[in-house]
Amino acid sequence: MGYTVILAEKPNQAKKYASALGTVNKGKGYLEIDTNIIDGDVSITWGVGHLVGLSSMDKYGEQYKKWNMNNLPFHPTRMLYEVSEKTKDQFLCAKEQLEKADLIILATDPDREGENIAYSIFSKCSQKVRDTPKKRLWINSMVDKEVQRGFRNLKDSKETYNYYVEAQTRQISDYLVGMNFTQYFTLFAQSKGLKGVYSVGRCQTPCNSLIVQNDLAIKNFKEEIFYKIIGMAEKNNDKVKFTTDKKYENKDELSKILKPFQLEEKIKTNIISVKKEIKTKKAPKLFNLGGIQSYANKKWKYSLDKSLTIIQSLYQDGYLSYPRTDCDLITTNEFEYLKSNLEKYKEVIGVSFESKNLNPRKEYVNNDKVLEHYGIIPTEKTPNLSSLDEVQRNVYEAVVRNTVLMFAEDYSYESTVVKVNINGIDFTTKGNVPRVLGWTNIEKLDDDKEKEDKVILPEFIEGEEIIFTPILEEGKTKAITRLTEASLGGKGGLMDKLGLGTPATRSTIIKTLIDREYIKVEKTKLYPTEKGILLYELTQDMLLGSPEMTAKWEEYLKKIGDGEGSQKIFLNNINSFISKTLNELKGKELTADKIQKVQDIDKIEIGDYLVKEESKVFKCINKKQSPATEFIIFKKISGKNLTLSQIKQLLLKNKTNLIKGFTSNKSGKKFDAYLVLKGEKVEFDFSK
Repeated sequence: MGYTVILAEKPNQAKKYASALGTVNKGKGYLEIDTNIIDGDVSITWGVGHLVGLSSMDKYGEQYKKWNMNNLPFHPTRMLYEVSEKTKDQFLCAKEQLEKADLIILATDPDREGENIAYSIFSKCSQKVRDTPKKRLWINSMVDKEVQRGFRNLKDSKETYNYYVEAQTRQISDYLVGMNFTQYFTLFAQSKGLKGVYSVGRCQTPCNSLIVQNDLAIKNFKEEIFYKIIGMAEKNNDKVKFTTDKKYENKDELSKILKPFQLEEKIKTNIISVKKEIKTKKAPKLFNLGGIQSYANKKWKYSLDKSLTIIQSLYQDGYLSYPRTDCDLITTNEFEYLKSNLEKYKEVIGVSFESKNLNPRKEYVNNDKVLEHYGIIPTEKTPNLSSLDEVQRNVYEAVVRNTVLMFAEDYSYESTVVKVNINGIDFTTKGNVPRVLGWTNIEKLDDDKEKEDKVILPEFIEGEEIIFTPILEEGKTKAITRLTEASLGGKGGLMDKLGLGTPATRSTIIKTLIDREYIKVEKTKLYPTEKGILLYELTQDMLLGSPEMTAKWEEYLKKIGDGEGSQKIFLNNINSFISKTLNELKGKELTADKIQKVQDIDKIEIGDYLVKEESKVFKCINKKQSPATEFIIFKKISGKNLTLSQIKQLLLKNKTNLIKGFTSNKSGKKFDAYLVLKGEKVEFDFSK
């Protein structure tokens, strides 16, 4: 019957699989399982994320131990992989189990990266392991029942192998682009007196370009005034506004229009049409990863990365389905279990409504369009909400609420459009009257939609006479809105529209830009730093900073995953691109003012000073001195930590407010004092 080894991605995942399959005995770095679902002896071992990764550049030869422009472009003929030093012990445990196997079941996360993790581990094992027959576990939920079903219905590993090829191709191309251009830009910046590493990436650099372009569009926006003719009418003491879409750039142009059409004074006219229609709005689509990330970013200001971590934890605990999905549909199987658990879900989130839509509808259920993973929905296992922390509870309730909405009655309203024609120009007014609130009783419409859907008009009759009062209305063009994490990386966001990254990687790309100080987040809005602007200026005219090029790459990578593209062709193109771009970059220059802006990136301007906060001191530079002088103020004085507000008082007024709670270094006694700045020294002032 043989020996079966299951390879999980993480220890917790392995434990969940093992407990779902049967009784468990612990071994070092693996678990033995007594189960009737898989024949023969069974063990499960695991990675800790990536046990094996691409080797650093210095492993390719002595000449690569130091960064040097002469080593670029870097085009290794064969990629080297190595076992992570931190997880070496677990790798050896996993390898030992895999070497014994007669059958290996890949049970890493059911996605491209899960495939890559598994085959990277196999690559550092013997040929026997690589030749051992393999099956693939591919499930959408960690509930015991779903785990057992998955192990009873394993896929052949060949069915998902191309996902590994795609993930490996992405990994290698990202490595080559990152190694070559990060080294180039860092050495180039350092040659101009700048410090630090200038990280460049296949996806992160085009994403940086989008944020800078958005910022520039906002800064360069010039408000323009335009004019419109509107008409006011009155009926039953209700004032009604009639509008036309036509806009005019100036009053002179408008006056030429007004006279021929006699639109300069009150006019008696007749209603030419009244159209009434009952319209319905179905509940929102089910969440995919980008959808719940956008929702959480708007509602609670969670970063995309934080949302993914929360959803992943709820998936690992068996409460939500697989998170890294770009699908917002389910199959009839999921619909049936959701329906059978519907009352339980309602009780969990504390809602009550009559379930009016108990048959599958194509907006939510489509067997043919669900390929790898379905939308994010609750599993049959429901938590005690008090056992979840606040962020988990928020996200879990949002997913459950969004899911049950599809069973609620549709929202319906009466739409009315009233039209008049004044000497050849059509004017209309619109109103909506809610008739059946349906699902909007549980989840409100967007604020803008809500206002629009509750405009109630008085009753107009076709042919009736009204007094139409023309009015000149002034309007202003609106500036572009600043990007947020949701509008950049969420569902329907800019990265989604441009095909930049994948739903599973977009949050990581944005987080990388934040961590590397190319962008900053203020109340969910994204701003480029000077460092980000500098990178944009160096890459804006080349394909390296182009979202369109990266989108084309992603498109081809998807083809590799579908078995239609070639890894060799793609990597050859990447290497050609690197060589060509490095040649172009040699002509790029940095001006002195741009360099200075980057050097001052993390300094705060306080009066005549630039201040940089470090771990133990505030470094202060007096800009008025020539040359500029630098001095330090310790963050902790006599046991008291100084705040940035107190530093501002010192630099702007040469004296702080009274500070209480200093501790004498000699006697240990507490005392209160002012701090004063004398020259570049901070002293105590005990005056009353």
